[in-house]
Amino acid sequence: MPEDLAIFIDWENIYISTVSEYGAKPNVSAILEKAREYGRIVSATAYADWTDGEFRDAPPTLYSNGISPRYISARYFPGGKSQKRRTNSIDVMLAVECVDFLHNHPQVDTYVLVTGDGDFIPLVNLLRSRGKVVVVIGVSEATSYHLIESADHFVSYASLLEEDRAARDRERQPKKKEVDPFRELVRAVEALKKGDKTRVLGQVKQQMIVQMGSFDERDHGFKKFKDFVVEAERRGLVKTVDEEFELHVYLPDEKIPEQLVADLASEEPQRDGGGRDGEGLDLTEDLTPYELRTICRSIADLRQPASMVEILSRLRELDERGELELSREERVEVVEALLDAGYLNPVRARPYKQAKADMTLYALDAQSRQVRNILDGAAEAAAQSASR
Repeated sequence: MPEDLAIFIDWENIYISTVSEYGAKPNVSAILEKAREYGRIVSATAYADWTDGEFRDAPPTLYSNGISPRYISARYFPGGKSQKRRTNSIDVMLAVECVDFLHNHPQVDTYVLVTGDGDFIPLVNLLRSRGKVVVVIGVSEATSYHLIESADHFVSYASLLEEDRAARDRERQPKKKEVDPFRELVRAVEALKKGDKTRVLGQVKQQMIVQMGSFDERDHGFKKFKDFVVEAERRGLVKTVDEEFELHVYLPDEKIPEQLVADLASEEPQRDGGGRDGEGLDLTEDLTPYELRTICRSIADLRQPASMVEILSRLRELDERGELELSREERVEVVEALLDAGYLNPVRARPYKQAKADMTLYALDAQSRQVRNILDGAAEAAAQSASR
């Protein structure tokens, strides 16, 4: 939660300084915008003789910005208004009311003084001795060096104007049209296909960067680029083939090269035969309870139903992280065994609402007693591990 702050403006000082240096009245909105960087404004007061011709037009602007104009009658040396003005009364009133505010509002942690007058150094020292943060905003050329040194932070009015100008320039710039990253993925695959280039994940992402200028899947809620591509496959925008430990990306209606078709067929689970030494893998005899729990838990963590590429990729990740030791052939055997045991069931479904056609996906049967027991055991093991 931002800290509370109070603003005290020596209007005569800042007005004369900005008119002398920049030929313009103080930019009130820019001052307030900068002050908000230091906390929540709970009080803002400006001090001047508002009957004076130079300052008469200021109160409406101050009121509209939430600043209270505090009237201080000006005094003059004998000889009329042509003589030098005595401003001590304004300085004293600002200091007195600031100290009064300090005692009545101890929760306010930050004080912003808009002035360049070195007479406020004792006030700054008092505020800081009470544990308050003091920010001074002033025109550099007209601000006391010792006042700058005594404050916690000094903001040059010139830099404040530059920030305000840059912000307005950004607002005037036309907003960039929102780009659909999934549409760009399809464009990238089409471009690589046209150029007869390999469409592995790294190549596809590089093409997207060329098209978009920059791309990071994490900006769209995905930890890995592979997860982003798999989501696109679920939406029916592309299709993937896992070959030689690399994911190749194709268009939905594109014919897969014969070599890859053969490799894909060898990786898709076969329901009859196969397995180690010509025998099918037995889930309970060939896998330890830990291995079976880890496999089922990892598949259950996928959005159900999942594609075969997602399931095999998840098992590969277990091997890469060292949680299981499974070769490529063994991963396929595990999926075959899950299908044979009825733990994993093929379903025809549309990967997402707008998909044009169904595709074969696979769902873990979390309603079966065996699978429930395995998942419950995984949850219990995870809880015990967390409590250690």
